[in-house]
Amino acid sequence: MNKRVYHLAIIGMGKGGTKLAQIFHEDAAIKLVGVSNRNQSVPGMNWARENGVFTTGDYRELLKIPGLDIVMDASGNQEVREYLEGHHNKIEVVGGAMAHLVWRLVEERENRERESLRNLEGQQRLYEIGLRLSTADKSESALKMIISAGMEILSMAAGSAALFDEEKGMMRMAATIGFDGKQVDKLTWNVKPGGLTSHILSTKGPTIINDINDNHTFDTSRLKADGVKSLIAVPLVADGRIVGILYVDDFSPRYFTEYDINLMSLLGTLAASAVEKVITLEKAEEMAVTDELTKVNNHRYFVRALTAELKRAERYGENLGLIMIDVDFFKVFNDTHGHLMGNEVLIVVSSILKQFARETDVVARYGGEEFALVLPKTSKVQAAQLAERLRAAVEAHPVPGAKSQPGGKLTISLGVAVFPDDWKTSDDPSSFLGLADAAMYRSKGLGKNRVTLHSA
Repeated sequence: MNKRVYHLAIIGMGKGGTKLAQIFHEDAAIKLVGVSNRNQSVPGMNWARENGVFTTGDYRELLKIPGLDIVMDASGNQEVREYLEGHHNKIEVVGGAMAHLVWRLVEERENRERESLRNLEGQQRLYEIGLRLSTADKSESALKMIISAGMEILSMAAGSAALFDEEKGMMRMAATIGFDGKQVDKLTWNVKPGGLTSHILSTKGPTIINDINDNHTFDTSRLKADGVKSLIAVPLVADGRIVGILYVDDFSPRYFTEYDINLMSLLGTLAASAVEKVITLEKAEEMAVTDELTKVNNHRYFVRALTAELKRAERYGENLGLIMIDVDFFKVFNDTHGHLMGNEVLIVVSSILKQFARETDVVARYGGEEFALVLPKTSKVQAAQLAERLRAAVEAHPVPGAKSQPGGKLTISLGVAVFPDDWKTSDDPSSFLGLADAAMYRSKGLGKNRVTLHSA
């Protein structure tokens, strides 16, 4: 059974009439057969002509269209309304308040469709972000993706993410975008009552700052120092546990809509799960390559790092230093004071090595009381100087029980070898290691508590 199609004409192609025409033109149950407006050059009349709809400057011409069922008067003109009331006959006339009501209903439907489309686009963005996050294997790269997504969603200029360190009870800034020249990426801080962080973590949902200069119940001095004028901050909580906080910032005041806030809440939920997963994987990887007692790299990681750094040094024509270290008379200390105090000695030595090492250096426990340092881009002179500083630092460090040691103090013996001065190829890392190890044993044979350089 065929559905009836109603033939419709519209008088008045201003904003309201044009909107009605465009909506009804797409409705299969209605055929827009004609429109009228005194000024035929208005955008609505141009649109009608482009879409093959009959146009006229005289609204009375519309009433002559064969089969016309409905005339909608959107003109708001008294003369037009009176004319239609006297000549409509079998034609249904919709005008005045009714026409305005129809227009409002149509506009409301259009707004809902736009909102639905916007929500769909937001969900699509979050889905794409989720796919990208599934490939992230490092917490920093995952956080950068999340920050970028928040900045893109809200068209914001900057963003950052801080992680909660459960062991230290502190927040640590883990990733930033858009804060060029500012040291926000190195911040660590305690969660203090009355502070912004405390407010964010105790608030259900995002924390909103439309204008930093407005009055707030929390301290905003840090934000002002960084030039931030507006912000959305979302707590990252996974399975009831605080993971961190996502901040999306701007350097000018702005108003955030309910849509913005809802989308950021969803992003925060997605981000928390993804970041927690990556951090868990990182911790597992770290445990696999970290010595449990001293918290420096273990033997397996050292061998892998030495092999990789040797190849890199050979490829780029750079120096690579290697220092082997042994704690002097360690067995004597253990026999005298027991293994627990002996473990404390190893922890002290490893902490001194980490204190003097650069970020690019590799500090490792080689085994037992032996340690190793891999030093990229380091000459023999530089390696020797570092080895001497390490020796002196350990000798000067007060260690409980050290007075019972031979010489009355804790000391170390060190051996140094440098690529390519002492070893010319990267093909046999174990032989290069053997050079530094032999130099270290030479130090022990010469009386301990000294540095010996390998001499080709």
